Amino acid sequence: MTNARSQAAKKAWQTRHRLGAFDKARAAEAASKEALRAYCEKHGWRVAFFEGPTGAPRTGIMDAIVFRIDKKNPDRLDLRLIQLKGGGAGVSGREIARLQHAAADVTVHWTIAMYDDNTLHFLPDL
Repeated sequence: MTNARSQAAKKAWQTRHRLGAFDKARAAEAASKEALRAYCEKHGWRVAFFEGPTGAPRTGIMDAIVFRIDKKNPDRLDLRLIQLKGGGAGVSGREIARLQHAAADVTVHWTIAMYDDNTLHFLPDL
């Protein structure tokens, strides 16, 4: 192990032992979001997180969506619903079932947005 990695591991160990449960959960959430952002940037995905006004995660099974224009058909969207897990959190069968149900129940509509230097118009009306 390199010296830099050893020092990083030591710092992470100290942080884990110093923080309380709430702080550990917040740190794990931030790390998982950053890891997802980095992955998406590297692999050509766009990411949007579902958060409240304070930046806190909202309730529900979905924490984020990742999307990109389909590589073979530019008129098609490739979309994934994401539940983020961080730290030592595991995945339950119930969570998988909820996420599968959410993916099967996605509603998609279309609209066109037009801006005329004063007002933004939508067709069909939102």
